[in-house]
Amino acid sequence: MKRIALAALLTTATATSALAGGIDRSGQFLGPLFQDGGETGSYFQFGIGSVEPSVGVSVPGLTGSDPLDTYVPWSAAIKLDVTDKLSFAIIGDQPFGANVNYSGLPFQSALLQGLNVEPGANIKTQAWTGVLRYELNETLSVHGGLRAQKASGQVNTRVGTGVVPPFRQLNASSDFALGALVGVAYERPEIALRIALTYNSEIDQKLTGTEITDIVSPATTAFTVTTPASLNLEFQTGVAADTLLFGSVRYVEWDGFNLTTPGAGQYVNFDKDTTTYSLGLGRRFNDTWSAAVTLGFEAKGDFAANSALAPTTGSQSIGLAATYTQGKTTVTTGVTYAKLGEREFDLGGTPVSFTDGEAIGVGVRLGINF
Repeated sequence: MKRIALAALLTTATATSALAGGIDRSGQFLGPLFQDGGETGSYFQFGIGSVEPSVGVSVPGLTGSDPLDTYVPWSAAIKLDVTDKLSFAIIGDQPFGANVNYSGLPFQSALLQGLNVEPGANIKTQAWTGVLRYELNETLSVHGGLRAQKASGQVNTRVGTGVVPPFRQLNASSDFALGALVGVAYERPEIALRIALTYNSEIDQKLTGTEITDIVSPATTAFTVTTPASLNLEFQTGVAADTLLFGSVRYVEWDGFNLTTPGAGQYVNFDKDTTTYSLGLGRRFNDTWSAAVTLGFEAKGDFAANSALAPTTGSQSIGLAATYTQGKTTVTTGVTYAKLGEREFDLGGTPVSFTDGEAIGVGVRLGINF
């Protein structure tokens, strides 16, 4: 039953967690750490997905186009048993990101040092997590480790003071910076029960790059962006023969997250934390096939008006997944549909509404015990 929950939950997460909490993408979940391995207790997985979000833009007397772009999240993990009580996992993911491209009125193209550019952002992160798990007894275990994370991206927007602030383009990247994670898990194998709680610390990303404005030539810049701390609760339990209930709760401290440079000031500011919920039911039909359905929910937030990295807020989703098992190999595919919450803000005196947001995500994940 563990196989049912793990495969379905992680595949649907590929499609849905990427829509949570503003720019939250992977969910930073630790499912592979608890995966049963093969004869040596070892397990490998790789997953990739595609998320296609869209949202309507409404501006009185003007037109605007959908700013949300398709993106392709991936994840990878390997888990090894060191001893009967000690195990180790390395997990790679893309925890945070943004892909938005604003065009049309009132998001007019700007002439930036001779280049026509559209407002928007393309922000990427990459993280590698090393985590140890020690089993204190048959029911209780503790885990902890380090996360190495780096960030890069480009932001095109108006930043500064005045009736019409200057249009700016920021290009910056960072080296890997370290954060920590620590947690505890309670298990009852005879009923497939597991409850795991994990705290992920903030990470200070020190970025360097260049800023260009429509009135000033390129200048170097250096600044720090602190990605938020979070708390993850993951759970599963058997409810009938070959049937598993599973889910998660993720709380992220987005309040205070900002991108501020010495030369331009504040590009981005979030002022609300988020909590994202997931609940699923998995069923094994035979030794080869199992399937699951997952529901997701995040309440509508209230991000500040200068945080157009996230033109939607909150979501409701449903996901379906199927797993094929052959020997030591499992292949899981999943699809998720999400309804994205509406959002409004004031853009230089012009009210802008983002409505009718939705997203379709698909994912596939390969798992191998060895």
